[in-house]
Amino acid sequence: MALKRTSLPRTAEAVALAELRDAIVRGDLAPGAPIRQTIAAQELGLSVIPVREALKTLAGEGIVQYVPQRGYTVTELTAESVDGIFRIRELLEAEAEASASVRLRAEDVTAMRSALEAQRAAVAAADAQATIMSNRQFHFALLDRCDNEWLLKFIRQLWEALEPHRALAYRRAAAAGDVARGEAILAEHEGIVTAFEQEDIPLALRLLAEHRTGGRSDFHRLLPVKAAGT
Repeated sequence: MALKRTSLPRTAEAVALAELRDAIVRGDLAPGAPIRQTIAAQELGLSVIPVREALKTLAGEGIVQYVPQRGYTVTELTAESVDGIFRIRELLEAEAEASASVRLRAEDVTAMRSALEAQRAAVAAADAQATIMSNRQFHFALLDRCDNEWLLKFIRQLWEALEPHRALAYRRAAAAGDVARGEAILAEHEGIVTAFEQEDIPLALRLLAEHRTGGRSDFHRLLPVKAAGT
């Protein structure tokens, strides 16, 4: 594993949770990878108990799973679960985006534009982690304006469930020399933020829906998913 402890003043469980989550999002702990509690605790300079509690939290979010006789592993998705996650995202995010769009401020649109430029630089540098981070910042600059915190809570959980697989997808695309989709995503984001800058809300919402459809296709194209029941 590749865990490291930061110096931020947090509880032991919070440290373990943050570092495990970051390692999964970075792709250092790939889907299907085992997470050895004793090794993780040693690397983080913690006891096993906060690591175990952090893993229970991640299991509740669907990011890891407990397998009898194997312990905890990073969750692997089936094709059916990918479709299920995106279908729920379509329903929840469409509602959140519609709510957020009428509350969007000029500084929020500026934040979307800044995130897009950061993503553009990350794509050019083939930096998967920075690309994932800036992509999330782009979308949540809008979503965070939704006034329904419960709705946002579920949306964040769905994003978290996909992040380790998103990292793997980016790396697979980079290894294959596939830059076309990365450029297409940038173009789609450009269309979305431009629509908001021009205050064309119906167009922006339509482009966001189309963008999600493309994202689901990317997961099916780039990820080796498990067959149902395996």
